[in-house]
Amino acid sequence: MEQKNRSHGKIDSLPPELRKEVEERLLSGETYEEVSKWLQSQGEEVHLSSVGRYGKKFLNKFESVRIAKEFAKLLAEDNVDRPATELHEANNLLASQIIMEALVDDSMDAKARAEAAKSIATLQRAQISNENLKIKARKEQGAVHVAMDLLKQKVFAEIGENHPEIAATLLELAENTEKELARMQ
Repeated sequence: MEQKNRSHGKIDSLPPELRKEVEERLLSGETYEEVSKWLQSQGEEVHLSSVGRYGKKFLNKFESVRIAKEFAKLLAEDNVDRPATELHEANNLLASQIIMEALVDDSMDAKARAEAAKSIATLQRAQISNENLKIKARKEQGAVHVAMDLLKQKVFAEIGENHPEIAATLLELAENTEKELARMQ
């Protein structure tokens, strides 16, 4: 029979205020050894390996929450001009993080690991499609730039000689429009 890892270690059984302090110390960048020594100075016999196991899980969960918050913030922005590729990238980042955490989970069986690996491949294909969309958008932006330059030349050629002030105003409007389009991209 396969032995299961303990789900609750020594740090999980510490008083809440000590566990919170351990988490804050881990987030501030203290090493597992430093945290272990601090716990011993507090009268708690918690070994380095226990701090390492807890720290690894805690920091992974913390990173997942951070990414999820960023993703939620991006989704909550009320900006219809935001490129769909940004949402796709944020979604891929979050999904990749979740899958990678699942892959390092010791309790996951081989079949579940294989499914998670397939999911990574699917995300990679989706990211390639996303990059292709970006390339297409850049090409279209280039085409708009070429069209605006052609418009400016025609405006100047047709109107510039007889009405230079009108041509200057139209050219300025065309340049401002082009700048707005570039900001939207």
